[in-house]
Amino acid sequence: MPSLGSGDWLVSAPRSVAVRAEPAEAAPGTAVTFTALIAAPPGSAGDAGVRWSFCTAPLPDTTDNAVSPACLEASALTPAGTGLVTTATLPADGCVMFGPDTSAVGLRPRDPDSTGGYYQPIRVDLPGADITFGLVRIRCDLAGADSVTASAFAAEYQPNHNPVLEPLAAAMNGASSSLTAVAPGARVVLTASWPAASAETFAYFDPVSQTIVQQREAMQVAWYCSAGAFDTESTGRAANDFATTSDDGWAAPSTSGAVRLWVVLRDSRGGVDFITSDVAVVRP
Repeated sequence: MPSLGSGDWLVSAPRSVAVRAEPAEAAPGTAVTFTALIAAPPGSAGDAGVRWSFCTAPLPDTTDNAVSPACLEASALTPAGTGLVTTATLPADGCVMFGPDTSAVGLRPRDPDSTGGYYQPIRVDLPGADITFGLVRIRCDLAGADSVTASAFAAEYQPNHNPVLEPLAAAMNGASSSLTAVAPGARVVLTASWPAASAETFAYFDPVSQTIVQQREAMQVAWYCSAGAFDTESTGRAANDFATTSDDGWAAPSTSGAVRLWVVLRDSRGGVDFITSDVAVVRP
């Protein structure tokens, strides 16, 4: 899951902060609907002119970035649509370029992530904003296992589903509070929550023991706001933590005005959900 640097929670100009794919995991050649979360300060028309492109350049062995630097060049892109929401067919060679089926092109097989997943990059271009990328989990054949184990894994594995982010809860001074309006400088504890079923248990092939084991998804919450300050940019729950909530503190700005909050929930297999909340900062 992506990490956030210090101050990344503050949105002072329009930018893309998340991409949701539906379905959350699909085989190459499958049609997928993509939704961008464009964070922009209140009053900004920041969602105009969104363009999508699949990156077709594999990640060099010498690079530890999430995507190849070649994805910044037009020659490595395949158009995938326009608008906040678009439906496009995943490139058919995704498991060759970004997975374990690389023998036909002479590349080293890609290493899966810690959940056994491989990802197709999709680029989001927003006029006047930095280029951003989403990573769409693709279903590839199991690598490094004998045929019996591979068949058993294919029968047992369930593709990922996006988690569900429920409406934010708020508390001030230890008591539940409305998030609709707060006083300047107020400190609010925000709680993101999700159904227990959103943290899925899934089959995982352990390459060390050469056995199929069960893993559970970890959950990460990213917090953004147009004004004020969060205690931290990212919170969440580890895979062995069965709690279904995650808190962050937010200090409202010292001046009155409209503030927008964005919260992004990610599971460790690449599933995403997000919500937007508007808050009026007003003097009592």
